[in-house]
Amino acid sequence: MKKFLFLFVLLPSLACAQGGIGNKPRTDIVMLSAVVRDSLSDLAFSEIMDLKRYAETNNVDSAALLIVYKDSGNTWIHAVNLSNPVERQYVTDVIAKIEKLFHDYADTRKQYYTVYKTKETPSGQRHTYVIVHSSGKKQRTVNWVFYPIGDKLLLGSF
Repeated sequence: MKKFLFLFVLLPSLACAQGGIGNKPRTDIVMLSAVVRDSLSDLAFSEIMDLKRYAETNNVDSAALLIVYKDSGNTWIHAVNLSNPVERQYVTDVIAKIEKLFHDYADTRKQYYTVYKTKETPSGQRHTYVIVHSSGKKQRTVNWVFYPIGDKLLLGSF
């Protein structure tokens, strides 16, 4: 009777268990040492704060140095060219969204930083920083996506 009762209590939890990472490890994540990951995380967060400052002062020229532009095919990403009016408007729209985000949700709390494999860039990487933005009782979780172009991390989307 005790064995039956034990199984009766244990079976519902086994039915809902996910079993950890399972038999197949994730192949879409780039494994980094903690030191490298934390350094990249700090770099990305400082760029987010720089973009916030540029958005507050409406400094399009400086913000453009930290933003990438995706062409219509969504397969190639390049640094923004401010002489192109479409790309200049894109930067203006991005910094307006950043200004609104930080105006509506002034406090930030870092969640996690990860690097994924992707075919969108020549480096084959997409860096994602998940940050919780909050203001009073309201909060919003935002995925800040960065792409390494050359030796820089540039904002792709958020």
